[in-house]
Amino acid sequence: MSLSSFPGKVFNISGTEEPLPTTVQLSTLDGGVSHIILDYGRAVGGIPFFETTHVQSQEGTALLEITYSETLGDGPFLLFSNAMDTYRVNTQKFSPSHDKQYVESRFAQKSQRFQKLVLKSSNSSITFSSIGFRHQRPAALPKSIFKCSNELLNRIWEDGVRTVDMCTVDAGETAEAWDVTEIGTRIQGQHWAPCRFGTRWKDKVVEFDVKIESGGASWGVHMVANGLIFCLDVATRSLAAVEGLSNTDGIFPPIPRGSWSLPELDLNAWLKIKILALGDSVVVEIEGQKVATLTDLLLHPILGGNNNSGSIAFGGPAHYTAIYRSLLVNDMREKILYRNDFLLADKARTLADFAVGTNQLACTIDGAKRDRACFSGDLFVMGRSIAYSTARFDAILGSITLLSSHQTSEGYIGNLCPIQAPVHEEVDMEPPTYAFYSLSYALALIVVTREYWMQSGDSTIVKHIWGRFEKLVAFVERFKDERGLIVVPPQFSMDWLPLGGPHFGASGKINLAFYDALKSMSQMSTSIGVKDTFASPADELKRSIVSHLWNAELGKLRMTDNASPNGICQDINAYSATLGISPSHPNTTQILASIDQPPLAFQNLEIWDKHKIISPYASGFAAEALFSQNEGVKAVQLIETVWAEMSNPSNPNYSGGHWEAMAENGSPIHNDTSLVHGWSTWPVFLLPKYLAGLEPLEPGWVKWSVHPVLAGLNSVDVQLHTPAGDIAVSLTVEEMQGTGQIIIDVPQGTTGEIHSPLGWQILECSEKCERVPGEPKILVRKGGKIAIKIDKTNTSASSSSMEKSSNTNNEKGTTEVVEDVEVPSAGVGRKNTGLVQFLKSLFGRCF
Repeated sequence: MSLSSFPGKVFNISGTEEPLPTTVQLSTLDGGVSHIILDYGRAVGGIPFFETTHVQSQEGTALLEITYSETLGDGPFLLFSNAMDTYRVNTQKFSPSHDKQYVESRFAQKSQRFQKLVLKSSNSSITFSSIGFRHQRPAALPKSIFKCSNELLNRIWEDGVRTVDMCTVDAGETAEAWDVTEIGTRIQGQHWAPCRFGTRWKDKVVEFDVKIESGGASWGVHMVANGLIFCLDVATRSLAAVEGLSNTDGIFPPIPRGSWSLPELDLNAWLKIKILALGDSVVVEIEGQKVATLTDLLLHPILGGNNNSGSIAFGGPAHYTAIYRSLLVNDMREKILYRNDFLLADKARTLADFAVGTNQLACTIDGAKRDRACFSGDLFVMGRSIAYSTARFDAILGSITLLSSHQTSEGYIGNLCPIQAPVHEEVDMEPPTYAFYSLSYALALIVVTREYWMQSGDSTIVKHIWGRFEKLVAFVERFKDERGLIVVPPQFSMDWLPLGGPHFGASGKINLAFYDALKSMSQMSTSIGVKDTFASPADELKRSIVSHLWNAELGKLRMTDNASPNGICQDINAYSATLGISPSHPNTTQILASIDQPPLAFQNLEIWDKHKIISPYASGFAAEALFSQNEGVKAVQLIETVWAEMSNPSNPNYSGGHWEAMAENGSPIHNDTSLVHGWSTWPVFLLPKYLAGLEPLEPGWVKWSVHPVLAGLNSVDVQLHTPAGDIAVSLTVEEMQGTGQIIIDVPQGTTGEIHSPLGWQILECSEKCERVPGEPKILVRKGGKIAIKIDKTNTSASSSSMEKSSNTNNEKGTTEVVEDVEVPSAGVGRKNTGLVQFLKSLFGRCF
């Protein structure tokens, strides 16, 4: 298995494509500009490396500018993490030499398809013998297999598995972002990392020493994700202040707060910095001289918290490098809030306190290139995708452990965390505020844990964090109103689209998530031997949701009780249908399947409408709802509509992964859109779970079921790796003839419940099968392979029926064992969409 990725094509200035030559040369010896774009064919990641055979420069060193991008140019990424290179444009110096040189970048670039090289030095040339990315670990091979007669679905599944792998992080995979030395901590310009102990600090005095090595030095106060950032710049001999995530433009542009010329200072020497943050003012002193005063500040943390509060953070623009030491933070009464010399003896706690070391636990992340943070909302999807593909249960467990360790004294549980943050073990200290984004995400962690327990059979984690989940449930119950609905303040009611803002009023998503969490608690209570006190409140909540949020006339569940009753929130309506909360209604299929129009996440919902977003995350909810309603054909059509173009290798935006979000025309919704994103991997588990009907009935797959949903496919083949052994299901169907077969390989020591598809029946039964009296199913308890013939019960039943499977399946007769089964396959091709034309525009638009 290759431990590096290499480009496959080169594009010249005219936009024409050429095979990658044996060597690549950039030269400005004859004047002009020399650059090249390398295409890796799909998104790859790792440590960038460059191997040269000849470097010439009359300027002393040859300066190379490198730009990385998944598509039209993206980044920088400054929200939550130091788990990758923050910046997508870097420079690399090469010394003149006739000998082979090998150079690696300091930080990893974790997902890009294109790499642009620009020789910035005049009268210079560089000849490269090799360029690529060194992998930090080998790609994981899937332990499970899905194949069907629809090649497009096969490709979607394979790209989804690749996405799962690229959004899974091994323990210790992430490199340390800071260099802690005997003279201080060297920090190169990257994401501003806050001290985790200070996210709730208010008034404070901060002191530290800094020695600039290149470019300048930068720090932030009142920082969590955003705050007040200072940049001490050598070239301009100035101190500038901005409010925001960074000093550069991005999704949240910075707000300038002032710039001050520096007094007479030796910028090559150690400088003593003092910051006084009191109320709405901040004063900065350098070497005892007051340099900057800011007043009337109103800094609002984007992750919640009090205004003008937050931590000390260090980072900077890409070209900055500085050494810091002797950090001291006091309150106004000179009580020490935090102290760290930033010397080698403090290395372990420095890296942990600022979440800039390696990740201690295997875990999942939201996106490969950004934000590379652990979210329970993404884990809600990826946990199941992992179970049906790579079986990286250690990453699910690590994510649950990391997130659940962050719980406030009131009970709100962590749902967002940098993967380099340590498990929060300080019982006498509230966890950092960066761990909290959304109450619906927090509740999803309970559901994730239930699913992990069912898939893995591991009840240890359930027992370990049960008390935390009980505390979370009690916390949510505090917000129940007289209608029986949960109504939370805005800081708890964010959902998957942050630009949309909070859900005001009684949020449909939060109430559905709470119902799902209560049902999960009810199911898990048996594993630890406690009384089930959750089923009854769940039933009461269901009645309240239907009474106050369900529009019986239109067949819609409202986004909130304040939102338009005519609006459609795709994921909320779908989630409600899957949970069995929404009553049966003739409009359900049209709402879920988005017939004759793009499957927009929001329709007729005021400010949400303007985004015109197609969300694979929301569409995944809808696809599962359709499958759960036995609408297999429509579920597959929706998956093809949303995922087909992103899985088309001829698409100029093709990444080999699943995209975060799309515009109405099917392109990425903006340049920073993640094109390898974990929450979009729904097809990885939906296809084997529903098309083969394969899911666990008891923890660890000791008992499982096969209950296929037909979707117009001739064949479906799944081999699933489970803790109880591999289970294989092969389904072949001739719907026009009304005949079919199910072949199942049963692991020894397990029990399978086999159901025919809706509208079909199981024929005769052999000695390996047991008929369940009065129930439309058979049991298989003996290991080995068994084949079952099925046929249609009548011509009126079809896979497009809205009737739920629990109300059907009158199977009669016995099973006939079949020795040999052929599995036919069919191919679906895609048309080239014009990569050359795209790259012609790339030179003018992208970099």
